[in-house]
Amino acid sequence: MHDQTIYWIWLNEMRGIPLRDKRKLISVLSTPENIFHESTTTIADILETKKQRNGSVAESRREPYGAVWKTRNLADAETILANNEQHSIHLLSPDHQHYHPIYTNDTKAPLVLYYKGRLSPPEIPITGVIGSRASTSYGNLVTKAAVATLVEKWTIVASGLSFGIDALAHQTTLEYNGITYAFIPCGLHKAQPASHSELMEQIADTGAVITPYAYGKEALPFRFIGRNAVLATWCDTLLVVEARKRSGSMHTARSALKKGKQVLAVPNTLLEPRSSGTNLLLTEGAKAYYDDQLQFGGCYNSIPTSHPDEEDVILALNGNPLTTSEIVDMVPDLSLSVMECLTEMELSGRIVFRPDGRWHLVGGL
Repeated sequence: MHDQTIYWIWLNEMRGIPLRDKRKLISVLSTPENIFHESTTTIADILETKKQRNGSVAESRREPYGAVWKTRNLADAETILANNEQHSIHLLSPDHQHYHPIYTNDTKAPLVLYYKGRLSPPEIPITGVIGSRASTSYGNLVTKAAVATLVEKWTIVASGLSFGIDALAHQTTLEYNGITYAFIPCGLHKAQPASHSELMEQIADTGAVITPYAYGKEALPFRFIGRNAVLATWCDTLLVVEARKRSGSMHTARSALKKGKQVLAVPNTLLEPRSSGTNLLLTEGAKAYYDDQLQFGGCYNSIPTSHPDEEDVILALNGNPLTTSEIVDMVPDLSLSVMECLTEMELSGRIVFRPDGRWHLVGGL
């Protein structure tokens, strides 16, 4: 005797019937178990919309339903369920308290999601933070500041576990002891990319790693699109830090806009190609993201530095850009050499040396 879980997996994995028809069957027959045990004729009658002139159901539509129903079985679903139990993978179906409102409000949401870790109460807001895999120092700075603010407000930070902005959003959330959800384009047998395996485990320790794909499913191109759609559905707000015009981040952002979500885009110079899509979003319905803590370097009050000397340098640069010698005069007691400290700060994206011969805070004037 099986509970509903295995039937949800079976219906989700069944090929030959599109998602909209599976949803229609659920609306009529209530449970996936009822669907499994129904006859081919009943299934065809429910799904058939075109009638022949004599009013009978078109035989051309009955044949594929018959082929699907004749070969139906629970073998694949039993394998998936066994993998879930072996690897501590949980299942979300439309009758789950976390997934029911999401499934109800999005007609394209999959029947089943899989996750590792723990889900926070569903009333806690979720903000997605996404962007370029090859992020700039400006993008990194904005991401850290934005995530620090979100964690302070007890908001869950969601992203896609990719390189660049995604990974930084997850890492910064964990650094501040916040909760983060990662959405991946493959089964929970691996991280995508594989180099983020440790990060994926850290996320699952306090948050969750979520996917629409069963254990063992690999990250094929179309599954990135599916992952992006699920991420957009789960978020109350989506923050796009940096994105090219043709990118996964843009697909996620446009999906979120279609779903009526609030999308925030970080403005940037029109000369930066990694923000060409982000700037374009501002003309497509996204709102400009603004953080007054970023003005005049103020964000550094909430973002931890990697070395105590950096705080002194930041305070010195908070008013005006300075030359190296001016920094030496204003901060005479650095434990590191001046150039060693400045180099570390430049590599971390906190400061930049500009053609005027002075060091500037990134995000300052």
